[in-house]
This record gives sequence, C-alpha cells and structure tokens, in this order.
Amino acid sequence: MNKEDFKIIGLTGQSGAGKSTVTKVFEGYGVKAIDADTLAHLALKTEKCKENLRAAFGEGIFDENGEVVRKALAKSAFATKESTELLNRCTHPVIVELSKEAFEKARAEGYKGVVFDAPTLFESGLDSMCVEVVSVIADKELRAKRIMQRDNLTFDEAILRLNAQHPDEFYTEKSKFVIENNGTPAELSEKAHKVCKELFNE
Repeated sequence: MNKEDFKIIGLTGQSGAGKSTVTKVFEGYGVKAIDADTLAHLALKTEKCKENLRAAFGEGIFDENGEVVRKALAKSAFATKESTELLNRCTHPVIVELSKEAFEKARAEGYKGVVFDAPTLFESGLDSMCVEVVSVIADKELRAKRIMQRDNLTFDEAILRLNAQHPDEFYTEKSKFVIENNGTPAELSEKAHKVCKELFNE
C-alpha cells in the first residue's frame, strides 16, 4: 500500500484522552475513520482469537455459547501489566489482518486516506503502515472520570484499566503530533483542526 497516494494516519493515546472527538474532526477532511476497538470486537469472534484466549486465560472468560465475555476477559487481562501484554499477543495478529483489510476497502471506496484510531498502535506494529502518528493525551484523573461515564465503570474499575496503560511519555516520544486534552471539547477540536491542516496541507 503506497503511503504517498493514500494516507494512513495513526491516532493513539490512553483510554479517555479524547480520540473520538479528534476522529470526528479528521473525518471532515475526506478520510475514513477506522476504529481498532471495533476490529478488536470482531477479532474476539474469530476462531483463531478464541483459541489463543482459551489457552491464555482459560474457559472462565467464555459463555455457554462459546463466545468471549468481554467483562470477564477485561477483569483477567487488566489485572497486571503482564496479563495485558498476554491479551495483546493473543489478539494483535488477528486485529492486524482485519486492519489491513479495512484500509484496502477504504482506498477502494475512493477515500484519500484513513484515520486509524488504535489505542495499541505501537504495540501492534501498525504504526509502520502510517505516514504520521497523532497521539492524544490527558491527565489521569480526567481520563478516569470520562471512562467512568462512557463505560459505566466504578472509579476503581476505571483506575484498574488506566493503570494497565502507558504513561504520556510512551506516546509523546513516538509521535510527531501530540494533542493535549485537559480543556474543553471546543479547545480539543481547535487543536485537531490545526493538526489536520498541517497533515493535509489545507
């Protein structure tokens, strides 16, 4: 896939940082939004992924129909840094394949590029397919409040999830573009527009 005629922009950062808002701004510039979390949900339904997860986390994360119970998986997978890495090793190969298929479909549909919202962009190695990477970061307490509202979590559940994620430096050191979202939604949109104008020469 040629990086010059079809721009794949990686969008990453911690949970609750504000990537969804940034994605909406990008869509206004003629690129298609592809959400890695959606692909991850699809991946959990594939036999390859189920086999990997069964070997790693046991039968307890499956329901009576053999489908993955995401809340049970999250409880096991986010308990320690090691278990989170194990989850990634189980799911990433499948997500990578689904991502490549989604990129090709977007190009065939005539989009000039995609914005790929991927929390584990670097870990999956998909950053190598991106012409640029944009990272969105925010204070931990703010992120905890946001994901409590978004995902109906308790404060303890939110912090457990955030503790399993990387610090700001992990993203800022690897990204040309960094958007800090500790203000209002309007301020975040303004910062995202500025990045888009530079990326797409507008």
